[in-house]
Amino acid sequence: MIHNTATINLKSVNTTHDKEGSLIAFGIAEFYYRSKEGVVTDEIPFRSKGAPAVVINEQGEGVHGTAEGYLDLVVDNRGEYKEKIATFVIRNFISARPINELTQVSKNSHSPETPDFAKELLEDNVTSTNEDLDEEPPF
Repeated sequence: MIHNTATINLKSVNTTHDKEGSLIAFGIAEFYYRSKEGVVTDEIPFRSKGAPAVVINEQGEGVHGTAEGYLDLVVDNRGEYKEKIATFVIRNFISARPINELTQVSKNSHSPETPDFAKELLEDNVTSTNEDLDEEPPF
């Protein structure tokens, strides 16, 4: 078995169910690698079953993420010629947003702005005062 971890982009996502009712997701994924010409994009068919298939189905097409799994080679015997067809079987998928969507740079400064959801978390969690700092630790 050829194990693989890759950053992929889901170009197409289709779903079906097996006899036991487990969700099966399949389609085409893009992956990236370096060559003499620079970064190259290539496509590979993928399939997934169970929990990773549910995540892939919820995220849909056009999602970037990290996929862990293995390459399944199926031999297609066409008489004198045998063709090996590779399919990426995804066992774990974690979706991710590109960095340029997570940070926003202010036009007046060169430092990134804190996203609104992070500001709310910081405001909720910052409750210490100077009085708290003067007390001795409880241990």
